[in-house]
Amino acid sequence: MAELHCSSATVIKYRHGDYESLCRKNFRSGMEQFYDYIIKALSAGTSRKDVYRHVKEKGYKGGQSAAYDYMDKIVKRFQLEIAIYKSSTPEAIQKKKVLEKYDHLTRNEIIRFLWLDAELAETHKNYVIEKYPKIGELKNCIREFREIYEKKNMPLLYLFIEKYKRSGLKTITRFANGLEKDLEAVENSVASCLSNGFVEGTNSKLKMIKRTMYGRCGIELLSAKLMYEKGGVYG
Repeated sequence: MAELHCSSATVIKYRHGDYESLCRKNFRSGMEQFYDYIIKALSAGTSRKDVYRHVKEKGYKGGQSAAYDYMDKIVKRFQLEIAIYKSSTPEAIQKKKVLEKYDHLTRNEIIRFLWLDAELAETHKNYVIEKYPKIGELKNCIREFREIYEKKNMPLLYLFIEKYKRSGLKTITRFANGLEKDLEAVENSVASCLSNGFVEGTNSKLKMIKRTMYGRCGIELLSAKLMYEKGGVYG
């Protein structure tokens, strides 16, 4: 049945069934029963998120993606300006007004401060470190560990391990204990400018090819994708 691009079971249904009923499909969206409400709600500035929540309460059985697609068509047809991303319920509006009174930091800003050494306002920095002292300890830990490799200083490594083995943060303690267990390899990484990063990167690429092809091919095709062919041509 390759020529028809369908299974033999489908062909049998068409042979022995009512052709007209088999070909007749209902393409109407389940959102159409709420058409008037959707027009009024979107025109009033209600977000799609809230419209979807309301039609679910009214008995809509479809999924969120289908509902959003239907509303997008209405928005495009009538050129409506709507609150697409933000909730417009009274509770959400009130919460937003309350938050606007405060000066706050996002999680992303704190992570950038810790890992990328991004600048924070002095008041923010002082407040965060005073309110959450573990963040200050984590900041110092990251800075001191980087300093070991920047200076290629072995004594700093030993001091780092001894200091953070007794840390109040369990994650840092496990990290320091792990360094001590594999101390010879860590010492080599500090003392030497050589790295196996290129080898590990190549190994990761090979493993990714293997995973994506798992269950889809035989050893011949896998070899063709992984092995270099003499003459400068890849399989």
